[in-house]
Amino acid sequence: MTRRPHVIAPAFMCAALVSGRAGAQQPAVPAALQIQEIESGFVVAPDVRFTQLNDRAATLAGVYGGWLTDRTLLVGAGAYWLANRADDFKMQYYGGIVRWNIGGHRTLGLSPGAFVGFGDATMSRTYSDLFGVPGPPVVPDPRFRGDSRHQRFVLPINGDTRVRINDTFFITEPQVNALWNVTRWLRIDAGAGYRFIAASDLLDDQLRGASGSIAVQFGGH
Repeated sequence: MTRRPHVIAPAFMCAALVSGRAGAQQPAVPAALQIQEIESGFVVAPDVRFTQLNDRAATLAGVYGGWLTDRTLLVGAGAYWLANRADDFKMQYYGGIVRWNIGGHRTLGLSPGAFVGFGDATMSRTYSDLFGVPGPPVVPDPRFRGDSRHQRFVLPINGDTRVRINDTFFITEPQVNALWNVTRWLRIDAGAGYRFIAASDLLDDQLRGASGSIAVQFGGH
């Protein structure tokens, strides 16, 4: 009976030693992994822009679309037309678009980018605005006086006469927008930009200017 404590004590010591070594060799539990899906897909957005053209209020209706990678990089194309157009008040342009979304996975984000393309416009201007001189006087054409079959007259043009001009141009339109992610596939896109016009002979000053826009993006997932 007196030998039992001497047998039990070494047994407990060995168990404690083995348990301590096992605890020392056990690897640390890694932190929980976070796995997120890369949300990419095609985006299409009806777009409306408000601006001034040729000193008149103008509304441009259009659409842009492209591939949105990880809700961050948008590469695509767009087209715009003057909505309140008339015979002497027309404009349309087409081109490519690149946007970089900052905070695209959050409810609110920022989206700088640029549109680069080409187009054509028809605007009216006065003769003196175009050429800086008064127009020709109004006189009959003497070569056909008295001949009713070929009677012709010089057109009544003076410095204040408005003439219609059609011209083509290149456009670069940088823009900064705010994004509101309503759902995973629906976003409100509103911002402001500026149209830079080049390669236009007579209408560059009348076509360039600041603009505001609002669009609704569908897709992207």
